[in-house]
Amino acid sequence: MNAPSRTKKALRSIFSWKMLFMLIGSAVIFGGVFFKIFSGFAAMQAAMANMPIPVVNVTAQPAASEEWGVEVSAIGVLEANRGVDINSSVPGLVQQIRFESGERVSDGQVLVQLDADVERANYASAQASLKLAKANLARGESLRSNDNISKATLEQRQSEYEVAGAEVAALAAQIDKKVIKAPFTGVLGIRKINVGQYLDAGVAIVNIQDLSKMLINFSVSQKELSDLKVGHKIRMTTDAYPIASFEGSITAIEPLINQQTGMVEVQGTFDNAEGLLRPGMFAKLAVLLPSRMNVVVVPQTAISYSLYGDYVYVAKEGKSEQGDAIVTVERRIVKTGERRNGVIIVEDGLKAGETVVTSGQLKLDNGTRVAVQKDDTLAVPEQVPVE
Repeated sequence: MNAPSRTKKALRSIFSWKMLFMLIGSAVIFGGVFFKIFSGFAAMQAAMANMPIPVVNVTAQPAASEEWGVEVSAIGVLEANRGVDINSSVPGLVQQIRFESGERVSDGQVLVQLDADVERANYASAQASLKLAKANLARGESLRSNDNISKATLEQRQSEYEVAGAEVAALAAQIDKKVIKAPFTGVLGIRKINVGQYLDAGVAIVNIQDLSKMLINFSVSQKELSDLKVGHKIRMTTDAYPIASFEGSITAIEPLINQQTGMVEVQGTFDNAEGLLRPGMFAKLAVLLPSRMNVVVVPQTAISYSLYGDYVYVAKEGKSEQGDAIVTVERRIVKTGERRNGVIIVEDGLKAGETVVTSGQLKLDNGTRVAVQKDDTLAVPEQVPVE
């Protein structure tokens, strides 16, 4: 073998050994890396296995069994016990205004004085004529007793006296109509006239409302007509006072049923001694019927809502794998009903006495461990007694 061939063979041998060393080195390096990674995963899994299971703090309270009065819901608009626009029945020039806008006035209090100078002058003239007619009648009666005048003459004087008296009364009525008074005790609205203005008959001067009591008219289905009676209690809420509840009673039921709607008109009355209610307020009503039903109720905050239905988390006691006492939650679909004063009826899916979570639901899922704190702030309110 010549020298060049031996040289080539030696070089191939050297490259083969270098490649072998490189492969062995790479295997060692990558093996160490993979060993480190898998060792980390194993340590992580061991740490996670030994970590304590998280416990979520929640508040909860038992579902309550309550007797609820059956209610008929309705919507109405409040109106005052009495309310009118005050106006004049005769025309005249406004001479005096004796009230302020928004003032509370008494029955018969003078509000406006119209110019009545001409009527007063005519009244004085009519009184003089009445006085003369009365004197003539007295003389005629004296003369008639002695047959000095005829009966027809006496009757004519009697007629003249009565006509003069009627004229005085008519002028007195005209003068009285020039004085505009409050028709009843109430609160005035905003003044719509000014001194010196010529007032036509029938033009509104000011509105007056008797706010001592408030009336509300509403409609209910004829199906409830047999249960409705005058004196039944009504509970009312308004947008102006959303957290306040007002109590009144039915005072009238329309005897005629609307043939087109099948509804019957009902009127309720509410005491308004504090003056909180005003005419024109929209109100939500609940007529409390005598019949009652036993229902399961929970606070409204216990109900969660989703596309699949309403659900609650029910807290249940149990034991862990180590035998320790724990509390977990179960998500349960429920059927809900009527709402009242922060509580809601659960018609299906829950029994009275089962503990439901009332706050902290966002962190929960089926089987989540919880630490339960008693919730007394959402106790079921007492029901208004039904007569």
